[in-house]
Amino acid sequence: MKQNNSNRRKLLLLLLIFPALVFAQNTVTGKITTVEGETVPFANVIEKGTSNGVTSNIDGIYSINVRNLPTTLVISSLGYTTVERPVTAAGTLDVQVAESTEALEEVVVTGLASSIKRSNAANAVGTVNAEELIGTTGQSTVDGALYGKVTGVNITSSSGAPGGGFALRLRGVTSINGNNQPLIIVDGIYVNNVEIPSGLRFASGANSGSEENSSNRLADLDPNDIENIEILKGSSAAAIYGQRGSAGVIIITTKRGKRGKTQIRFKQDTGFNKIANRLGNRPWTAASVLETFGQSELDKYNATIAANGELYDFEDIIYGETGLITETSLSATGGSEKTKFYVGGSYRDEEGIIKNTGFDRFSIRGNIEHKISNVFDFTSTTNFIRSNSSRSFTGNENEGGLSYGYVLAFTRPWNNLFPDENGNYPNNPNFAGNPIFVRDQAKNEDQNDRIIQGLTLNTKLYTDDNNRVKFTNSAGVDYLANQTFVYVPETHQAQLGRDDAGFVGQGKNNFTQFNTQSALVWDHDAMDGDLGITSQLGLAYLYQDSNLVNARGTGLAAGQTSVDQSANQVTSQFRSEEKEVGYFAQVEGNYKDQIIATLGYRLDKSTRNGDPNELYGFPKASVAVNFANFDFWNVEDINQLKFRAAYGETGNAAGFGSTFTLLGTSNIGGSVGQSIGGIRGDENILPETAKEFEVGLDVGLFNNRVNLEATYYVKTVNDFTERRALPQSSGFTREITNLGDFQNKGIELAVTADVINNDNLKWNTRVQFYKNTSEVTRLDVPAFALSGAGFGTGLGTIYIEEGQPLTQLVGNIDGELTQVGNTEPDFQMAFSNSFTFFKQFDLSFLAQLKSGGENLNLSKFLTDLGQTTPDLETQAGQDRLGTPANAARFVEPAGYFRLREAAIYYRLPNTIVKNIFGEVVEGVKIGASGRNIFTITDYSSYDPEVSVNGTAGLANGIEVTPFPSSRQFYFHLNVNF
Repeated sequence: MKQNNSNRRKLLLLLLIFPALVFAQNTVTGKITTVEGETVPFANVIEKGTSNGVTSNIDGIYSINVRNLPTTLVISSLGYTTVERPVTAAGTLDVQVAESTEALEEVVVTGLASSIKRSNAANAVGTVNAEELIGTTGQSTVDGALYGKVTGVNITSSSGAPGGGFALRLRGVTSINGNNQPLIIVDGIYVNNVEIPSGLRFASGANSGSEENSSNRLADLDPNDIENIEILKGSSAAAIYGQRGSAGVIIITTKRGKRGKTQIRFKQDTGFNKIANRLGNRPWTAASVLETFGQSELDKYNATIAANGELYDFEDIIYGETGLITETSLSATGGSEKTKFYVGGSYRDEEGIIKNTGFDRFSIRGNIEHKISNVFDFTSTTNFIRSNSSRSFTGNENEGGLSYGYVLAFTRPWNNLFPDENGNYPNNPNFAGNPIFVRDQAKNEDQNDRIIQGLTLNTKLYTDDNNRVKFTNSAGVDYLANQTFVYVPETHQAQLGRDDAGFVGQGKNNFTQFNTQSALVWDHDAMDGDLGITSQLGLAYLYQDSNLVNARGTGLAAGQTSVDQSANQVTSQFRSEEKEVGYFAQVEGNYKDQIIATLGYRLDKSTRNGDPNELYGFPKASVAVNFANFDFWNVEDINQLKFRAAYGETGNAAGFGSTFTLLGTSNIGGSVGQSIGGIRGDENILPETAKEFEVGLDVGLFNNRVNLEATYYVKTVNDFTERRALPQSSGFTREITNLGDFQNKGIELAVTADVINNDNLKWNTRVQFYKNTSEVTRLDVPAFALSGAGFGTGLGTIYIEEGQPLTQLVGNIDGELTQVGNTEPDFQMAFSNSFTFFKQFDLSFLAQLKSGGENLNLSKFLTDLGQTTPDLETQAGQDRLGTPANAARFVEPAGYFRLREAAIYYRLPNTIVKNIFGEVVEGVKIGASGRNIFTITDYSSYDPEVSVNGTAGLANGIEVTPFPSSRQFYFHLNVNF
């Protein structure tokens, strides 16, 4: 009996073990590492031609039971090249994979804590890598470097001064009176892109701080530190950012270290600035001087010609400097299995085309990634910047005698304005200021000290063959200390004879931004790995604090430059504190890279809303279908055919203080009191809400050597905020409230092709086309001229009117309000090409075309008044003087064709490098390049890209005597150690 039981147990054990033995015969195990030996966790291992697959664990180890032998395993992971390995028998198969720059560039952001392969994205997300950003020519600022590189991004320079000043618009205008600049995120840190007034307007008489020719503070970031930029252009992509995403989001990732030998890179750029387009002077003759100004001016004209042989060319005297540009950059990358680092530093010194103007920036960055254990890892990014600029005096003013363009419009070229041998400057007999005195003696400067610090901690909570759960927490702080200094000596012509002669203004402005984000992310593989699901749930918090103090003094003691040495002193202060909290959730499903769908929702509350505790919801949904990945697809030449659709909503909170009625100080009986008046707040004000629907098609041909991207979008902004007039009986003049809706529609097309790709010649080309049209669809008040976006209907202004474009220019023509132009272009195009010859020579260029759109050229209004416009010697010029000085007279076409960038580089052959430098130097590249090389346009002023009000609002396309744009040419030396 015992023997029978024993036999039965043996038989049962054999029956249980035999299938396992048979099954184990088809088991393949191994470890996936990089070429340098670093483990690759969570890599996909798939039996080719089947849906059978597994994922490597945290240590890069995998185990897969293959269905057939022999077979092939396909190993892939984001950021690495895909590897195929044949398998003939069960056993051990270790695999090495190499890092792939191309693969990294294909990954785009889909959530606050997740990303996706670009080929699976359901939105048109623009990407720019380091080579595209700075690989062609020298770049002063990040936003200036983006010109023409992404569809749907409209960039307008508000000033040609060193240090920039750029207005970015992603898919058109997103607010009439609120924020139109995209949210900037650097390594997870919300970065302040504020434009800080210096108080210059109190000396020049300009209307507002936005007319002071300031730079936006994105100029502080060093483009050399950037690895990649992703641009979420619309609400359908940016919805997960809630109330901060209405104008789009620009996500900047800085460079990281790599395991292995430390690599050092040195870059030296040397170049120069020259004015891009001289207008020239009116070609005066004795007859035209006599006819225009009379005999007394003709006598001065003749005396100058007799003494000098020619007239003074004040345009060349003021704008004709050749500014030297130098930039030195040094970086080091390296690391071990646990720790990787990137350290970079640079110094840029850029002189302007006006004497005593310039911009310099010192930046140092340290990025560290450390793997604490198999559970914890963290990333720290630290950036310190000091930047300084001297922007002098340009732009709009009200006869302060400071702005060069204003003064030159009335200055006659036969008057000697140079100082005498004792250093005394003569007065300008034609206007209230001597431009040479202003250039040499007056100051408009700022200094910025900035620390941007980020820290991210990742915790891997759970991992098995089908699940990966992690908790990520990041925090960032951006602290900016800005100082401004404006000085006009008491000996300036416009100050003479005044009791309060001389002006000095000093600003101390501090900004602190702190943001934190916590997210729980769950990756789940279902249906034998055919369906991947990524879920995330999280909390975001943003705190902003600003304190702007400006102290001004007039009646300066002789030669003094500080406020305490002035007789009349005024101090103004603006303080703000804002808090926002957001809750977000998102689920993303990917079925075999064939169908990818996303659902997400964000709830936000903000102290800028009428009810700071009310939560506003912002949903998103998207789907992408890759037909070329379906089993039935057999067209080998078409390897991607993806249809996509997306919907999303974003918000834009009302401006700070819009919910409250302002209290104005008044002097009652000799003591300071408070009066109620002016602008009344709306305690029920709502955030503006942008709703966008986007559809698109992506096609990849010939193994992705040719790619087409096409997108159509409709973006509706509801409840925009603006000021409306109130009846006098209310006790107020205006109220800020929600007034209407408007809509943007647009098309974006891009074709990229690797036309030739062999050892002797590589040729890559890209063509982009994009257009946007806007319309006011609802307006709860009568049509109105937008405050701060023009100079009234007499000279022309942006005019908000139901059924019309947001960007229309309207003027009073013969007593009738008439649309005289539209600042929005009909369409824009960009055309870029890069060539590599014999692996040694690189040649590249980028050209831009802007078709349509008009500018309001009020610089010509001033030169016509002063009789100095260059064309006034012609019949056409004289005919123009005979027409009414209204908006129609000064509206001009602003289209252009521009060679934006071009460069040629030469790589020294490795044999030459080794012979000269030995093993110390790994590579040397030299080159030459240019920016804004030439422009073809019918626009008659310095540059068709203009904005009198800086980066704010709808002021693009309105010009009043800007700082002229410049051409830049560089010589480059790059050395890798």
